[in-house]
Amino acid sequence: MQDDARHPAVLVTGRQELEAAAAAELPVELEASKALDRKAVATLLVQHLSNSWGLRTAEFAVYLLLVTLFPDTLLPASIYGFVTTGVAIILSGWAGRLVDEHHNLSVVRTSIVIIKLAACAQYAAILALLYTSGHAQGPARPWSTPLTSGMFTVIVVGGCIHNIAGTTISVAVERDWVTTIAGGSSDHLTTLNTYMRRIDLFCKLVAPLFVSLLTSAASYRFAAIFLCGVEGACMSFELFWITVSYRRFPTSREAQAAREAARHDRSHNTQELPIEHASLPRVLVRRAYARLKEAALDWREFAQYPIFLSSLAISWLYLTVLSFDGTMMSYLKAHAYSDPFLAGMRGLNVVAGLAGTLAMPFLEKRLGLVRAGNWSIWSEVVCLLPVLVVLYVGAPSDGVRAPAWNAALLFGGMMLSRIGLWAFDLCQLKELQLALAAHPRRNSLTALQYSMQNVADMLKYVLTMALSKPSQFKYAALASFISVIVGASTYLMYVKKERGHVLHHSVGDLIPLLRKTN
Repeated sequence: MQDDARHPAVLVTGRQELEAAAAAELPVELEASKALDRKAVATLLVQHLSNSWGLRTAEFAVYLLLVTLFPDTLLPASIYGFVTTGVAIILSGWAGRLVDEHHNLSVVRTSIVIIKLAACAQYAAILALLYTSGHAQGPARPWSTPLTSGMFTVIVVGGCIHNIAGTTISVAVERDWVTTIAGGSSDHLTTLNTYMRRIDLFCKLVAPLFVSLLTSAASYRFAAIFLCGVEGACMSFELFWITVSYRRFPTSREAQAAREAARHDRSHNTQELPIEHASLPRVLVRRAYARLKEAALDWREFAQYPIFLSSLAISWLYLTVLSFDGTMMSYLKAHAYSDPFLAGMRGLNVVAGLAGTLAMPFLEKRLGLVRAGNWSIWSEVVCLLPVLVVLYVGAPSDGVRAPAWNAALLFGGMMLSRIGLWAFDLCQLKELQLALAAHPRRNSLTALQYSMQNVADMLKYVLTMALSKPSQFKYAALASFISVIVGASTYLMYVKKERGHVLHHSVGDLIPLLRKTN
């Protein structure tokens, strides 16, 4: 095997890797700590705000409108989630290779056009279903007529395209650009990750409230038309602004030039077999086989890194219905909760998530990055326990709202669990970035974590398709809670591998948050 980066003999542990990188790049980090351009960072954050707004709006609106169109079953929303997630599993690695193998700015600009057109197609199809249903809130059936089936297909296909284009932008901007801009500084990396996550959470807070305002003050039809227009306007803005943001960071352009030079050297040194006499099917088979072999080698290499356990841990958290996604929204709407109320509860959960992004830097300073992640993920487990309990004790029948104490434990436990979830998300993101910072194909390997997350997400939709009645939601919730425990236990394995132990032996080390800092 020619590439030493793929060979197991040259793989080092995550701790050794980070120590070697720190020793080699200490001067760079000291310089980077003084060189972060605030105005340039602001342009990046504005771009991320526009992109996240579109993603979070569609995330809430499409499921809300599907639940409105098909109010008696979770099946259409589950099919939508299953298919879109399945496509993301297959193509996430390809999206990462696009970022590695092509000019980042061109890839991002193309993805912006694709994602906006896909969202417009979804809103247009939903609008057609709303009109054919007879009135804005009338029920329809996903396969009742050819037109209904066709529009539902457009919604699903548009969601697949939307999902993979969003993954491509996320890998390019949130993973690759942010790591490059940080310039080897751990503090800058934490700061940039935190800013990006806060913007994402802000959009998760405001976008559902905005959509609910449109549906309540006007109608579902007006909301679909208006959101389609917003997507078109944002496409024009983002195509211009992403170029402005890219040009503000010389390090991004330098890193891109270095990658292109490295690709040119590899292509110059690579001897390819002549294929001019081969038939087209044979050429396609060869290329497909080469891609599959490359993907298999990437998976084998990634699995040998210690960070793989951390990635596997966060992936388990995606196999859950205990979040304000389309599945839980369908369950809650079946219990007579209004759209504004659900948007408000989702907003409170996002505020709790923002608190988690504030807690993460504090926890990292007091505990260290790895232990901060351990505390965070287990706090999520503890907070989700009462949520599971109230789904079995005192749970109302379908069409009836839960008693106040039951609702308080349900929504309160969900809200508190978001603090640990988002703090852990930031810890794991930084662990991944540091572990793969110097890897020549870091975007390809990063995309593999997206694939694992999408596998867990797809299993969630398999679960909800099998348990599609609102009365069966509690069984899906039990499976979700077990998945979160498995994720936390997997992270314990990562902690053991990185630190050599899970718990300290002295009382002072067991409660480090209570110790005074120097």
